[in-house]
Amino acid sequence: MNSKKFASIALGASMATNLILPVFAFAQTEGGTPAPKGFCVRLSEFTSKIDQRSADRLVKLEAKRQEILSKLESRKDERDARKAENRAKWDTNRQEHYEKLEARATTDAQKQAVAAFKSAVESAVTTRRAAVGAAIQAFRSGVKEAIAARKPAVSAAISAFKSSVSAAKEKAKSDCASGVDPKTVRDTFRASMKSAQDKFQSDRQVIEKLKTSIEPLRVSRKEAVDKAIRDFKAAMEKARADLKAAFEEQ
Repeated sequence: MNSKKFASIALGASMATNLILPVFAFAQTEGGTPAPKGFCVRLSEFTSKIDQRSADRLVKLEAKRQEILSKLESRKDERDARKAENRAKWDTNRQEHYEKLEARATTDAQKQAVAAFKSAVESAVTTRRAAVGAAIQAFRSGVKEAIAARKPAVSAAISAFKSSVSAAKEKAKSDCASGVDPKTVRDTFRASMKSAQDKFQSDRQVIEKLKTSIEPLRVSRKEAVDKAIRDFKAAMEKARADLKAAFEEQ
């Protein structure tokens, strides 16, 4: 009985010791070097996950950049197709209108007036199209430049984030190796990571605001297009007035 009781007490002491040991920051290895415990044991696991998340974030950012470029290109192609289709219709309509006017012209003066009208209209159309085309091209070039400028800014933000993460990891490893309390190591590491993530998010928010840099380009394009339309309407009004006067004189 005494032997069994002693064995039972020894087993209980052993179990108690095993339960108590994890709460200590470090245990001594055979060589006297502190063995990592608590957070320090899982540090490698944590940093691996962080590295993976960072890589995933980079992939997502690049995918988003490509998505923006693809959408811009797709919209450009759609608008160009609609513009070409509309211009073809307008060209056909103008030719039909010219033919009707030429059929109505019976005198040399009227025929000359129709020819002058046709020349004035075609000149106005060419001028308007050139102005609108230049405005659109300037807008598209500006957008591309804004996107191109965004890429190195994103790379810089990512590089700064990676550097901060690397510094936090090295600090944690050094603290663990020096026997710093795992809880202190963990809290310091988390604070450093939060600071790095907050800065990265802040940098991203500034970079992602493409609208801020694109809006002035939209305004400039609209102003140029509006002016081209006003000039075209003025030229058309004069051409119509000259044509009408020529026919009324007869």
